[in-house]
Amino acid sequence: MGKVRLLDRPEDYERLGLNPNIVEEWEHGRRRKPTEVPAMENWYFDSIMDDGTKVVVVFMTKTGDKRTIPEDSPNLRIQITSPDGKHFDDAFYLDPKDCETRVGECYVKYGEHSFIGDLTDVDIYVNPENGIGANLHVHSLTKPFRPGTGYIAFGDDESKEYTWLTFPRNDVTGTITYDGSEKEVHGTAYHDHQFHSSDSMSIIHHWFWGRASLGDYTVAMFDIVANEKYGFQQIPIFCVMDKSGEVIFDGTQHGQSHIKDLYWSDPAKKYFPKTTEFDYERDGKKVTFTVTWSEELEVRTPETIFGQLNPAIAEKLGKMGLDPSYIRYKADAKLTIDDGNQPISATGDMIYEYAYFGKADRRAHIELEK
Repeated sequence: MGKVRLLDRPEDYERLGLNPNIVEEWEHGRRRKPTEVPAMENWYFDSIMDDGTKVVVVFMTKTGDKRTIPEDSPNLRIQITSPDGKHFDDAFYLDPKDCETRVGECYVKYGEHSFIGDLTDVDIYVNPENGIGANLHVHSLTKPFRPGTGYIAFGDDESKEYTWLTFPRNDVTGTITYDGSEKEVHGTAYHDHQFHSSDSMSIIHHWFWGRASLGDYTVAMFDIVANEKYGFQQIPIFCVMDKSGEVIFDGTQHGQSHIKDLYWSDPAKKYFPKTTEFDYERDGKKVTFTVTWSEELEVRTPETIFGQLNPAIAEKLGKMGLDPSYIRYKADAKLTIDDGNQPISATGDMIYEYAYFGKADRRAHIELEK
């Protein structure tokens, strides 16, 4: 069984040139070279607007089918869900010569589209050339959070890395364009930066990833289960921030998930959690975080992930033990913190995703508790 470890030892910070006490500006800039394969990088944003509109934007350095090519294949997606549940989306694939990403600063310019800023403020622009776009200013209300160094290493030689730098709670203002008109918006938002050295489908069975703004509290989580090669090991990443943006609970080594209810997804042809409870305990504090989804925002199956699923691709996926699907949800969340004195509770909406790459397997922690 291969090793899986969150890199959080003193020697890890030193080797990676990271300050263990603070996130620095350069960390939000380009981290992987175009010639690194199968590495890829993305800058991601999602939001829930005051009127219930949901917006997702992601800029990526490579497309999935070109990750083994030692040059960028820049692309981005925008998805908008209206308050009445209608979905609008667009995708752009750019020529590398028309794109720029910078080392040392958050500067991503893909043609007319951009994701540019610093550790506090980011401006996101998607040109609505096909009728769907955004012009948004994002202001962080919390400090950026990375679990340990932000790197999770897979394998005995720790050569395969999965990474995460997150900005859990933000205020967002600006305009979005869809359904034939431009609309002013305001809401709460999340964004992150990921820069993996390995294809996630080759190391991860599934993950539950999300963020929630719950009154004075903010939650960021990334519950990862490795694939069979790594013994279906679970890597719980979870933090709670207070209204000042400071981390008051970090559960990266002490967590369990409990699925309370499952439902069958016809498009994905697999069972997915309906309600999940996450329990953490550390330094005398017990934290419970319960999530129940209320709306499917996006459903992707092998056909939509890979395009037309031809026999060659289907055979390759089968040999790799893969049946990839992906669902993004709007959900209801409840947080409880008990330090032995006065328990704290908070509730609110959240957006989360369930990326389910592997085939159904009882060993992978996706089953109802007895």
